[in-house]
Amino acid sequence: MPWINELSLIDGPIPIVSAVMAAVAILFLLIRRSPRWWIFAVSTAAAATLLGVLGCWAVIHVFYWWAEDLPATVVSYVALLLWVITLGGATALAGLRGRQRNRVLTRAGSLRRTFAAAATLVVLMFIGIQVNASFGQYPTVGTLIDPPAQIAQAAPPQMQFAPGSQFMTSPVAQRWTSKGALPATGSVVSVNIPGTASGFQGRNALVYLPPAYSAPDRPVLPVLVLVSGQPGSPDSWLRSSDLVDSLNEYAGTHGGVAPLVVIPDPNGSDAANTMCLNSDLAQADTYMAIDVPAWIKANLDADANHAHWAVGGFSYGGTCAVQMVTRHPEVFTSFMAVSPEREPALAVNRNVTIERAFHGDAAAFDAQLPLTLLSEKRYPHVRGFFAAGEQDAQYSANVKILQTASRQAGMTVEAASYPGGHSWTVVSAALPHGLAFIFSGLGLP
Repeated sequence: MPWINELSLIDGPIPIVSAVMAAVAILFLLIRRSPRWWIFAVSTAAAATLLGVLGCWAVIHVFYWWAEDLPATVVSYVALLLWVITLGGATALAGLRGRQRNRVLTRAGSLRRTFAAAATLVVLMFIGIQVNASFGQYPTVGTLIDPPAQIAQAAPPQMQFAPGSQFMTSPVAQRWTSKGALPATGSVVSVNIPGTASGFQGRNALVYLPPAYSAPDRPVLPVLVLVSGQPGSPDSWLRSSDLVDSLNEYAGTHGGVAPLVVIPDPNGSDAANTMCLNSDLAQADTYMAIDVPAWIKANLDADANHAHWAVGGFSYGGTCAVQMVTRHPEVFTSFMAVSPEREPALAVNRNVTIERAFHGDAAAFDAQLPLTLLSEKRYPHVRGFFAAGEQDAQYSANVKILQTASRQAGMTVEAASYPGGHSWTVVSAALPHGLAFIFSGLGLP
């Protein structure tokens, strides 16, 4: 039933119903006549809270799994998870002990064990829905249970122009109009972009081809390169955001024209973090600035004028976008950075990042940072759009710092905030404004 796939996991009936069911389930697990049970419930709640807080702190500050603290809401859900598993497990264990003592499991005891297991699962489902809502990774039921359906298992159409031969000085809207019927929507294809110069091998990239690319006399089109967050993958842009719908909507009102959108993978896996830098970890900067543009020019009818090239991303991807325009303004002249980091990082401890990626050479790390380059160079031809969630204090502060530094370096920049935290929900909210800003720099109306 297609309507089920469209149900939201972020707001609406599913989160509300799951919250009600979780409240009932917790009440079932709590209700007992014995005072000892209530003492046990209160003491385990305190212990779960302590373990949840310490555990979430440890994975960031001791094991360095991520480069920023987990949101307080996520920490609270981890504590709730531990508590509910303890309550449910204790109820089931009590039933098993009763069976061992009495040799016969009463009907009431059997039902209580069954209901305890079901109640635990209900609360776990609620926690999963709420944690997902915090990050917006799966906006709907369909994005959770199915892979992005719009990815075509086919190579891009054969090029009509010699690779890299088309250097456009005028906007595409001034030099091309459709002479026939076009598809109602664009298409997305999966491609391999080899690390010819960098030696880096990422996962398959995705390419959005607008309706105009299907025309027999297709135009040479501007380019937008997008990067996902970390952990994440290229198809996060399809699964977690409104990107394809936004591009199709734009193309539908502009004669089928939109940019060629290429979504490469500069990490290689969900767990990897290259920081989009050339370091001991990988030559990710070379991959993004040399290999990806070379593949685009060799395989797509793309505008060779880099004044019509842009880069964007969310979180790690937003950081990468700022890195690209500060290190390679000859390649990318416009950018969109949603919730970027102040600087790329592997851990909250800056020394850990420098040790792992640069053998402790802080000067080599600092030399590649956007804030360093923005303080040393001028970028009068670069345009940028920053965005962050209103409830995302850390990344909103990052945006203010980067926006100020960018303006002082001569860039033309805008910034906006949207309801939400560090979430793909904010990305979808920012896309209309962010894409409009970028498209104006690419020569699109």
